[in-house]
Amino acid sequence: MEYNKKSSISNNFNLMNKDDINNENKLKNISSIKNGNDFKLFDLDKDNYKITDIVSNSVNDVKSNEIFINIKHILTSTLRTRLLICLFSGKKDLKSLRNDLGKPSTSILHGIKELDKLNLIKKEKKSYGLSSNGTMLAMNIIKLIQNIYSINNNSHFWDSHCIKDIPYESLKKIHLIQNAKSIRSSENDLAKTSKEYISLVSKSKDIKVLLPIFSSIHLDALLKSLNDGSNLELIASKNILEFIRDNGYGEKFSSFVKDNNMNNNKNNKNNSLKIWELSKEFKLFLSSCNNFLSLGLFSDDGYYDDSIMLLDNTKEGINWGLEVFEYYKEYSKQINILKYFNIKNNI
Repeated sequence: MEYNKKSSISNNFNLMNKDDINNENKLKNISSIKNGNDFKLFDLDKDNYKITDIVSNSVNDVKSNEIFINIKHILTSTLRTRLLICLFSGKKDLKSLRNDLGKPSTSILHGIKELDKLNLIKKEKKSYGLSSNGTMLAMNIIKLIQNIYSINNNSHFWDSHCIKDIPYESLKKIHLIQNAKSIRSSENDLAKTSKEYISLVSKSKDIKVLLPIFSSIHLDALLKSLNDGSNLELIASKNILEFIRDNGYGEKFSSFVKDNNMNNNKNNKNNSLKIWELSKEFKLFLSSCNNFLSLGLFSDDGYYDDSIMLLDNTKEGINWGLEVFEYYKEYSKQINILKYFNIKNNI
């Protein structure tokens, strides 16, 4: 198989089926294994964002204009935005608002008056609180701020990388990985990202991986964790699974299954290996484990960028990764490892 000289930033990785990877049209739709539905990778299903319904020239124009005027009125004022966020935690009197916002009473009262006109704030005795409308709006403003923070916190990672295979529902929850940190290789340490990954996987007990590339470094690390007592769930495309088989890793996975079946009762070992096949290529390398989330992406030119990855060890980040993994698993087909890799089961 011939590879372009730019096949990867590192020579540690072989990208499978380059023609499919570079053909954007082939990645837009997948024939789903489940229920015969179309599985989209993912190219933002813009039909879920009915923006045109809001801005269209129709009888709703007056209402649409009111929406945008209200958005501008709130978000162009730092004080009004902070007031909504401050009151989201509960009712407060004027003194508490002065302390929290660091603003004089006159400014705060003016802001309250403006928000009251929009039916976002209500006064009860000497305290101020959010109306139902205000509560819902504040909740979404907080989420927007968290999403912006999450993007800005790792803007160098998202920039020039392909995000189309991250499910749009997960993109909307990007705030859940706002605490992720990027790990980058350097000229002095070209293998920094892979070494960090191997170190974390070696300490994991439950490992779920979306594997879009063939990499002996990562496969060796996963096999070692398996043999050390970890559970592994792996999703890969047909092409990647064929390369796993043809390069000896299918036999290694099969040997683990056979040995594990024989020794389960003797050693009371409960670790397991499960592998799923997805019918098409995908462009994200994700691991969601009990102790960390890692995310690697492809560059805009279609090649996997092994020089940088995101790491998150928070519960929110790990759960975000689990949701992405489970989405892919829903459209994948679990394989019989011994049969798939042509290893006879003599047990």
